[in-house]
Amino acid sequence: MTDTYWTRPADTRVSGSGECTLTVLAPPRPTPADSFAPHDPVRARAFAADFPTVEEVVEDLGVVPADQVPHPEIRADLDLIAVGHYGGAVCLSDPALADDGTDNTVREAARAVHARHPGSLVVGSAHVDLGEDHIEDVLLLPDGTLLHASGYPGFEDPWESQGDPRAALGALGVDVDLLDEDTQEDLALDGEPHLVNWELVVSLALKGRDPRRHPRLEVSLLRVRHTREHTAAMEELWLLGR
Repeated sequence: MTDTYWTRPADTRVSGSGECTLTVLAPPRPTPADSFAPHDPVRARAFAADFPTVEEVVEDLGVVPADQVPHPEIRADLDLIAVGHYGGAVCLSDPALADDGTDNTVREAARAVHARHPGSLVVGSAHVDLGEDHIEDVLLLPDGTLLHASGYPGFEDPWESQGDPRAALGALGVDVDLLDEDTQEDLALDGEPHLVNWELVVSLALKGRDPRRHPRLEVSLLRVRHTREHTAAMEELWLLGR
């Protein structure tokens, strides 16, 4: 593959770490995850080709267990994405979803995917350590209601949030008031946005139907050319100081 947009060598070490995923659950949403249909590599590649961060799928590296998707170690690994396509459920992992609060990449990708799959639940999450821990979590409900949080856990600023997590979970059939006391305390929904456990919010939203790194599911590992914009963002975020 010709590296059209990268400016640093393919063996440059990645300086960050984390998980960046986006999950689409079309109605009727499966539960539990074990009931997902078998992985479809053809539809997975088509989904990747239409994903907002991707310009072109360059190479299909085959099917691997979802819980064995490699974490990026060098710059060339940042061109790898994993996509599981299980009928009405799709899960994509892509380092280009990482953000430091500048672009709200997960939110914008979720909006683009929801527009192509109306009526679906879209759940996006990028929890990364890029020198400081930064999170971005998104729930885009079937009716288009948005829950979005982006910031540095434990730090009041800079922070951005939109929507009511209690209401969003309620719309997905999770009554927070019926959760055990320890879980409610851990959620901290009555606190300021930077104190809310957004990772737990996402986990509850996907409970029983979470395909991310599920040991019984498979994914396609694909090498892609990301868009110029997203390649530049990854170079700044993941290769900072290299």
